[in-house]
Order: sequence, then structure tokens, then C-alpha cells
Amino acid sequence: MNKFVNVYLIRGDEPSIVSRKLEKLTKELLEDEDKSLAVEELAEDDYKTDSETYSVESLVSAIQTIPFLTGRRIVIGRDFARFSKKEDIEPLLSYMQNPIETNYLILVWEKGAQLQRANQIPKSLIEVVNVCGEVIDVRVGRKINGWIREQVGEASVMLDEASISLLEKSIGEDIARIPAILATLESVFGSGSDLQSSDIEPYIGQLGSVPPWELTNEITSGNAAAAIGILTRMQGSGGQHQMQILSFLSSHFFRILKLSGRNGMTSEEAANFLGDKSAYRAKKTLSEAKKLGPEKSKRAVQLLAEADANLRGGTGVAAEIVMEVLVARLSSLYSR
Repeated sequence: MNKFVNVYLIRGDEPSIVSRKLEKLTKELLEDEDKSLAVEELAEDDYKTDSETYSVESLVSAIQTIPFLTGRRIVIGRDFARFSKKEDIEPLLSYMQNPIETNYLILVWEKGAQLQRANQIPKSLIEVVNVCGEVIDVRVGRKINGWIREQVGEASVMLDEASISLLEKSIGEDIARIPAILATLESVFGSGSDLQSSDIEPYIGQLGSVPPWELTNEITSGNAAAAIGILTRMQGSGGQHQMQILSFLSSHFFRILKLSGRNGMTSEEAANFLGDKSAYRAKKTLSEAKKLGPEKSKRAVQLLAEADANLRGGTGVAAEIVMEVLVARLSSLYSR
């Protein structure tokens, strides 16, 4: 029995969340098929006719085309808020009631560039999809905290109540950041990790689109210019305070110092020594410790202490400059 339905309608009020859901659903439907052969995506311009009007004809034609060199065909109708009247979509409604078994249609209720605002979904479309397929509702509305908890529940890392509360307070209405933060936590701590608020705090500051590990990755590469570029984005308007960035860097390099010189230690032993919940994160730190070595690890911690004193008014130099000098010096430890 097919575990998928042949018609999906995705609706939501946050474009990034809608796009993530579309990407996830498409991957699930593809299974082992070649995306370049199995998927056809249409958008607002594809619906335009020679008479400069909009029609679902191209979408109907696409979904009625049988698969070629694949076992299934997936047709995605983006910008579908263009069609808010029943008479505009009747040919598509007729197809939905008798869909081709190997074909899957995904309609995304969103506005294209030529539409001022998304119109209401026609009642007839919702009714037919409910009968023949599935309506996927990812609207958040005013139930932000409830939505955040749903996302945490679906994530591969486990957050305690204090961590979830911290997320809710820190994110506010910037909900589009939640999936990226959860993905970052999984990358850093590993799937199945139980996390507390102290574990996640460095990763949920106002970083814009820059996760903090991008900074340490560039520092590790020894590319000072690239690392300072990441730092500039982190310190930009709405970004983290310099003391928050310093706190993250200090935690990162203190962990490295603790493992420096401990040759032959396994990642599991390193996790126990550091108090990590999984060996995933400890393995990365162990690799960094071997790369940097004891002397340079000590020097990194000294540089962090000097920067801390300077940020507290030790020299009167602007905080942004203090951090740029610090990042350049840390990067140079890896380039020697």
C-alpha cells in the first residue's frame, strides 16, 4: 500500500517555514528517485498565458505527464495564491478526483512577486484536497510558543524545560530561526543528546544568519580575513554583544586546552573527561586539541584573557576592534 497521497496543499504564514516543509516533503516523496528527472516545479511566470493572463493549464499538463526514466513524477505548483477563484482551478480539481497513481502534486499557497498579497484559499480546493489528498498546515499565527515546542519535539536533540523557555524568550517572533538553531544543536552535540539551557545558550543569541561555529571553523582554517568577515556579520546590527562572542570562544578554547597533550585518548574518554553528553562533540574538540597542541592552546587562552580585560575598559580601544584583533591572533595560531 502506498504510504503517500497523490495531492498535497501546503499553507503557512512564514515563507521560510513553508519552504522547509516543501523541501522535506519533496525528499520524502522522491525516496531513491533522481530529483533532476522526477521533479518539475512551476511558479507564477509559468502560469502566464500568451494573452498575459494566468491559467492552471500548464500545471494540469505537467501533472498529467507520465514519468520518464523514473518510477514516479512530482509536480510542484509554487505561488499558487494567484488562483483564488473556483472557476480558475476547475480543470485541476477535476484531475485531483482521479489522479495518476505514479504522479504526486504539491500545491504551495504563497504569493508570487506579481501578487500584492496572498488571497484566501478557495473552499472548493480545500474540500477536494481533504478528500483526495492532504492539507499540510504550517501556520504559526499567534501560537508561537506552542509551535516552538512542536519543533523541539520533532528535533533529534532533547531540550529540558529551561532550554525551551530560553528559546521562547530569546526568539520572540523571529520564528524562522528555530529550525536553523535546532540543526546547529544537532550538528554540535549529536543526535539524541539531552541538553540544558547552559548547553544551548551560546547558540541562540542574535546572530542573524550566522551560527557561532562558522566563526571557529574559519579561525581553525587559519584564514584571518574570512574569520573577521564572519565576526563582522556577528557584531552587526542586531547581532551579539562582544562579551557573548567572547564567552563562546572562551568555552571553545578552554575545552581544547583541557584535552591538549592527552595523546591516545578516545572520543568516549574525552566526552567523560569534559562532561559531554555524547562523544560527537568531544571528538571534534579532541581533533582541535591535536591540531593546535599544548603551547598554542595555552596561548589561545592567554589571548582570550587579554581580550576580556580590554573589553572591560583595559585599553579604551573600541570593542569591535578588540574582537577583530583577537580573532586575527587566534587564526594566526593555526596558520603557523
